Parts: sequence; C-alpha cells; structure tokens
Amino acid sequence: MRIELVQLENIRSHVKSTVPFTRGFNCLVGGLGCGKSSVLYAIDFALFGDPLGRSYNYLLREDAETGKVTVQFSQNGKSYTISRGLKRRGKGISQDFDQLKLLEGEKLVASVKSEAVAEQLKAITGLDKDVFREIVWVRQERLKELLDAKPRERQKRLDELFGLSDYEKAWSNLAGYQREYEGEKRAYEKDPDVIGMEKLNMEYNQTAEEFSRLEIELQGIAKKLEEARKTLEEADLKLKELEEIRNLTEELKRKEAQLQVNLTNIEDASAGLAGKIEEKKNLIENFKQRLSTAENRLNPTRLGSRK
Repeated sequence: MRIELVQLENIRSHVKSTVPFTRGFNCLVGGLGCGKSSVLYAIDFALFGDPLGRSYNYLLREDAETGKVTVQFSQNGKSYTISRGLKRRGKGISQDFDQLKLLEGEKLVASVKSEAVAEQLKAITGLDKDVFREIVWVRQERLKELLDAKPRERQKRLDELFGLSDYEKAWSNLAGYQREYEGEKRAYEKDPDVIGMEKLNMEYNQTAEEFSRLEIELQGIAKKLEEARKTLEEADLKLKELEEIRNLTEELKRKEAQLQVNLTNIEDASAGLAGKIEEKKNLIENFKQRLSTAENRLNPTRLGSRK
C-alpha cells in the first residue's frame, strides 16, 4: 500500500489542505501546531473511522459544522480512494456516513456502512487497525513505551500483534509430524512391496516417456498428413482444371472434324462448279468459233456487193 494524496477539510488546524506524497521517504516539516500530526491522524481516521483514543471533537475544527478526509492510495498497481466525513450534531460530533465511500478508480466498492468498508479495505491492503497503529504508524508516546518495555513485555506485545506463539506452536507440532514421517519413510524403504512399487514407478516413467515420444511422432505424422491432404486437394483442383481443358480440347477436335467435313464438301462443290464453268467456257468458245465462221462466210458476200 502506498499513500499518494491526502485531502483535509476542517480537520483540526486545516481548513482545506492537500498533501501529496511521493515515492520513497516523505517528511512533514513545520512549526509547532501547524498540522503535521493532524495529517497522520486524518489518514488513520480515513482508513479506520475511529478517533484513535480521542473523541471526534479532537479532529473536527472548532468553528466547523462538517469535516472530511480523503486518502488516495495504490495497491498492486490499482488506484483507490477512501473518504470519511464528520458532522456536528447539537453538542456532539459523529461520523457522516453519507460521505463514507471506498472507490477503485471510479468504481464504487463500498459505501455508507462502516463494516463493509472496513472488510473491503482489509481485503485490499491486508492491514487491520491494530497492526497499522503499532507497526505502520506508531505515535511518539507509544513508540517510547514499546522501546522502554522489558523484553518479555515487548515480546508479549509483538506476540499479540502477530500471533508469534501460534507460529512457534505450529513449528513444534510440525517437528513431531516430521519425525513420524521419517520413521514411516524408513519402514517403507525396507518394505519389498514398496521396492517393487519403485520398479513399477520406474517402468511407468519409462512408459510415460515412450508415450510422450510417440505422441510427438504422431503429432509430426499428423502434420505431414495435413500437408499431404492440402497437396492432394491442390492436385485434385489441378486435375479438375486439366479435365476441363481436355473436354475443351475434345470439343475443339469435334468442331475441327466438322469443319474438315464442311471444307471437303465445299471443295467437292467447288470442283463440280469448276467442271461446269469449264463446260460453259468450252460452250462459249464453241459459240465464238461458230460466230467467227459465220462472220467469215458473210464477209465475202458483203465485199461483192460493194464492188
């Protein structure tokens, strides 16, 4: 948990203050009564809600009707904001639960009910009130008490905070379990059934290794089969294309044969026409010869008449 910002409104000497905290060490410096301790009391109040051995009168500014503390902190990379308020009611001062809110970013985690906020805050930070006040923030007089205490009293106090005696008791119990376990282990090591079990375990491990090897080989074969399937699909596609080309070629051959037949018919028809043309030529030539002969016969007659 790292505190990043504290805002105080009408808290002791603070009318409206904002105190930013940076990474590393932070030091509050100022004269007597300027509000250094008030910042620490405000943080404690925002986190846990009670006035730390004093009344709320100690926190709320004398001439103020309401007060508020807002603490921004980060935990595990997430940003949180907790706000608590105070309100004067007649002669007394109490928490203003309408201002009690715990946010994760802009998301409301808990509000209004102090128990719900405390539960969520502990779940987020892992801190409870006693540990925070004895370890994280130790007031000057309490720190002196802890340092001046006799070793046994200091140990007792630390044990109350952290439950050290529970750990020692658990460790002692574990020692007994450890001895029992080691005795059973030695007995099992001499048991022939256990020795046979070790052999079975060895065979099992070898079989498992062989199975793993075969599984890897099967994965390789499956990969090759997939590649072969893709190749077969590509070949099938090409075969279909070739089949289409073959069908087209057959169709072209059929058309070529038909054209050849048509060409032969045309050639035959042309030959017939050529014969007929030749006959006509011969006939015309014959007519020409006959005409020429007739003209020659007529020419002497014409010459005689002229004389």
